[in-house]
Amino acid sequence: MYRLARGLNCVKYYFSHLLHYCLKMKSGSVRGMTILPFLGAIPEALLIIALGFGLYVRFSDAIIMIFCVLGLFVFGISLAFVYYFSISTVGKCLIRLWLGCLLGVIAFTGKAEFATELSEQAMNALLVVSVGTHFLWTVGQRLAHLPDLDTGLIINNFDCIEMLGMVVACNTQGRDFISVSLLVVAFAFSLVSIRLKSYIAVLNLLCLISITSSVYFSQLLATHVNPYPLVCFAGRMMFAPILDLYFSKLTMLERWQGFLGQSKAVHRLMILFVISIELAFYSVVAKHTPNHKEWYVVVPIFATFSVIWFCYHIVFIITCWQLGNKIADCNATYRNLSEHQNMRRIMAAKGVRHFGLITERLTLVTVLTTVVLAAVGWETKTALSMSLLFLVLPLELAVMSLLWELGSVLGGTCIGYAIVAPAVYHRPGDAITVLPTSAMQELSHRATHILNTVQRLFSYHLIDNYGCDYSSSGLTLSAVESKLRAFLQKQTADGPRFDTYLVYYSGHVHKNGDWALAEDSTMKFETLLEWWQEYNSTSGARLVLILDSVYSHQWLRQVSRLHDDYVAVQTCKIRKSNDPEITETFRVGDFTSDWIEYNCGNASEVSWSDAERQVIPIYGVSRCWTDFTFHLPTQQDIAEHWSANFPRVTQPLIRATNFPHVGSLSFCCDCLLRCIKRKRMHWLPPMECDTGHGFRLIRS
Repeated sequence: MYRLARGLNCVKYYFSHLLHYCLKMKSGSVRGMTILPFLGAIPEALLIIALGFGLYVRFSDAIIMIFCVLGLFVFGISLAFVYYFSISTVGKCLIRLWLGCLLGVIAFTGKAEFATELSEQAMNALLVVSVGTHFLWTVGQRLAHLPDLDTGLIINNFDCIEMLGMVVACNTQGRDFISVSLLVVAFAFSLVSIRLKSYIAVLNLLCLISITSSVYFSQLLATHVNPYPLVCFAGRMMFAPILDLYFSKLTMLERWQGFLGQSKAVHRLMILFVISIELAFYSVVAKHTPNHKEWYVVVPIFATFSVIWFCYHIVFIITCWQLGNKIADCNATYRNLSEHQNMRRIMAAKGVRHFGLITERLTLVTVLTTVVLAAVGWETKTALSMSLLFLVLPLELAVMSLLWELGSVLGGTCIGYAIVAPAVYHRPGDAITVLPTSAMQELSHRATHILNTVQRLFSYHLIDNYGCDYSSSGLTLSAVESKLRAFLQKQTADGPRFDTYLVYYSGHVHKNGDWALAEDSTMKFETLLEWWQEYNSTSGARLVLILDSVYSHQWLRQVSRLHDDYVAVQTCKIRKSNDPEITETFRVGDFTSDWIEYNCGNASEVSWSDAERQVIPIYGVSRCWTDFTFHLPTQQDIAEHWSANFPRVTQPLIRATNFPHVGSLSFCCDCLLRCIKRKRMHWLPPMECDTGHGFRLIRS
């Protein structure tokens, strides 16, 4: 016991100092030659020793002897490339190729009598130790932040080379080359899906490993396989992708960006590749289904599910094609806009979120039809059909995860309309007087600056610009009514209403906050709310009013009394002062400039908490504001999307996608959370309220 405790203390001592040294190397505080490459080579060294034991047991096989000689030759060439020619990449590729090849040869040349050989047992033990040390090294790297996990790389080139070596080994051993090669490719596709942050792909990988270990080699290929080399091979490949689900800071969209940023031709070639794999899978399953002993029952069932499978996969391919077109449109917009834009904001403005919410259900049912079709043909399965199944599933699951991500993280759609009325002045006696020419020129110049600033806000956050109205002679109530009514009933190009309608007003108002328009007319809050309720009775959209006037804060009291409408008002208030002329020095547009500057990436340049600030921001929201969610597709939205994009023969299948939303399962918890959010907004309103479109409502 004393020796065991002493040994454990030594291991603890060296491991703690190793991590400390790694951190010092990362920070650059340690100079000179690093030993980290040598520490990372320990799993490789153990693997090479284990392979040596395995080759020793099989030395009587002529093919094994050839591999031994070629292995020594390749090992020498790789060392020459690394240390003599300083071409480390080529050397590593050669050694990884031969490691994969030797692992495959030893795995597929295993015999039952080898199990009693001492060298075989030593090889198995060293393979387990090698994969264990590789796991510890992979975890230690990420704890010490040594590898760059934010490169967006979806698969390691060296891993691809090692997989190629495994495929070569399968070919030389006379196994079912096509089936095993496709199985290795399916394994690679599963790792790519995990790299793309698809958590459900981990379940697919576990199914692949379990079916391969229990059914694939023993029943379908009828061959004896040594599992230890295969476990070592799979473990070396899968540890890093699974760990990076936690350690990598990149989101799923950032992982996908490398593929989404490709041209439309690349997207369509990938879709054609998916079509070919899907058809190959169906053809193989359909070919062997009549061999079932109860074919007279299975064949009609398979034919029925085949029709459903074809219909949903037609929908799936059309969905992928449309998604490629939308992404290509977003890429074109991204290239034409300034550098401050990001792809997520562009996709949100293009309505990709709504597309993802509708089609995520379609892809889910598509994946289920693939699983059901494979289950129907399970009794007549072959090695080729299983390989193709696990080649198809990662592709479909990756697309489904992407659509889920697009529907959950992207913001909704927003449309904006601005009204600027600078050419009149409202006297305390409620009389409207036309200003002198010099004052009109000054206000016109200020109005032009306001319009440019508002358009900058629309452009920066990709808000759909309905227009900016300005008239030097003032705006009448009838003109404002016609414009606002047309604006409030505006819909997106895909059909549904916008999630948010933003109205900006800059001009003079009465002391109760009502807009002072031309011809002695007045725009009341009740009138605007009546128009809004007329066009927004059931859509669940929200109205955001940005008001830059002296008394606009008077509307906040009316907004706070609303119960059934999502309405918010962002305005400003003049700080109280003993100076009676303080309101006279307030200039319309000052708040607009600061608020838009703050919401367009220059937050550090605007200090709302400055004690000397004259204009302070303030906002108010309706009571149900926190209950708002971006537009979720209704059954009518799904039906309209289906009829507009998919063949008429597939329309009866629409009922399968109209299942309740997952969120309805937790209705009680949802009610409690809504109540808490309402009380928090009413009692402790945040200093900044995020709208989900990039700009925030501010109070100080």
